[in-house]
Amino acid sequence: MSRGPLLHVVGVSHHTAEVSLRERLALSPEDVSGRLLVAAAAGRSLVILSTCNRLEFYWWGDSDQETEFRDFATERRVAIDPALVYRRDGEAAVRHLFSVASGLDSQVMGELEILGQVRRAHHLAAAAGASRWEIDLTFAAAAAAGRRARRDTVLGRHPASVSDSAVQHAARCLGGSLARATVLVLGAGEVAASVLRILESQGGAARITLMSRRGERCSALAASVPGANVSCADWSGLATELDGADVVITATGSRRPIIDAATLTRAVARRPGGCGPIVLDLGVPRNVDAAVRDVPGVRLFDLDDLRLQHCPAVGPAAPELDEVGRILDREFERYDRTLRRRNAAPELAELHRLGAVLAREEAERAIAELGVISDEEGAVVRRMAERLARRLLYPASRTLLDD
Repeated sequence: MSRGPLLHVVGVSHHTAEVSLRERLALSPEDVSGRLLVAAAAGRSLVILSTCNRLEFYWWGDSDQETEFRDFATERRVAIDPALVYRRDGEAAVRHLFSVASGLDSQVMGELEILGQVRRAHHLAAAAGASRWEIDLTFAAAAAAGRRARRDTVLGRHPASVSDSAVQHAARCLGGSLARATVLVLGAGEVAASVLRILESQGGAARITLMSRRGERCSALAASVPGANVSCADWSGLATELDGADVVITATGSRRPIIDAATLTRAVARRPGGCGPIVLDLGVPRNVDAAVRDVPGVRLFDLDDLRLQHCPAVGPAAPELDEVGRILDREFERYDRTLRRRNAAPELAELHRLGAVLAREEAERAIAELGVISDEEGAVVRRMAERLARRLLYPASRTLLDD
């Protein structure tokens, strides 16, 4: 008998856990690959979605990975309140994944980055051998749902991201524009690239400096956004760059803070008027020591601050959200039909094989009872037996597909 989805998910996200907890659970791509290889070696399926706003373990079937998730937290010496951990199973897990891929579950409604992150999470699992055809089908359907939701609704007409929210918030803090500001961007990854593209689309700034410990990657990123007038600086000059920055946006993969309170205190002391920069920390783990909040003249905002201050773009109106929901419902129904048919295929194949055997046996029995008949008449009897078998099997086939 065909079955519905056996997907499961357990995790925490910005809905349930503050950034101070999420950063302690954050996994690097290397960490993710290592855990996936362990799961594959044990014959378990696993997809790990680790972003700045969520850590989720997805798996298929009966092997319960919730224990693995909690053991991982214990390894990190993180005591998680059980109320912060959510779990969804079956249809609810698939619908959750569809919502995540479409951006409906994001800190910023409809953000673009999450769809790529969902794809990469699945690709890592497949490369490690921790996927299976049901997971391949489910994540492909989630990606299709995410694309369609953006293509056909307001989500695609008004794309947003955490990077967009940070740039907008910095502009508001400076009176509505960054046109006269000196902006320092730390990092050369996906988030930093997004920040540069948004700065370019909004007219740039008086000066944009990009810094990364990976010099070649920094230069390549700066060159890829020529309209933003970006220059690269050597990492050793961080203190000097902090002296003149009006806005600092951090987006590195560092496991430890790269800016501490002492460094910014000295930077503020060297600035006229003792007015420090606006610092937006988009890193998870956080790139800026929380003690920076106590440095006079410095305004620090992390991901939780951005969420609490509602600086992300206002979400779509309720009717438009309803349309997104209807699209995701249709995509789930399409996925569920495909899954059930794939599950039913072996049973259908066996059913039709037995039907063909019975048709041949009954045809040969009828031909023997008829006595001497021509080859043409025998062929008619055989075709009739095959047609009768197919017609009798049709209701059973539909039951298997629709069950």
